[in-house]
Amino acid sequence: MSFDVPARTAVTKEDDYRRNAAESIELANRAVAIQDKGRQLRLAENWLDLADRAHRLSRARPRSAGREHPLLREKLGRDPRPVE
Repeated sequence: MSFDVPARTAVTKEDDYRRNAAESIELANRAVAIQDKGRQLRLAENWLDLADRAHRLSRARPRSAGREHPLLREKLGRDPRPVE
């Protein structure tokens, strides 16, 4: 039995937050009651704030490719110190 899994692009939290904001705006456009429109637009604004924060945080700390957590190194028997 084989499963064909479609290739996915990496989706970040920032992308998710922006998508949620867009959905909130769409719901605000369809809402009839002014209170519902306001709630949805405030929610969209909050999602966009989160997206901006996620963007800033992802740029502030570079990803450490190839670094392993110390406990993982210990379990795998990898010594982080160079051999002399």
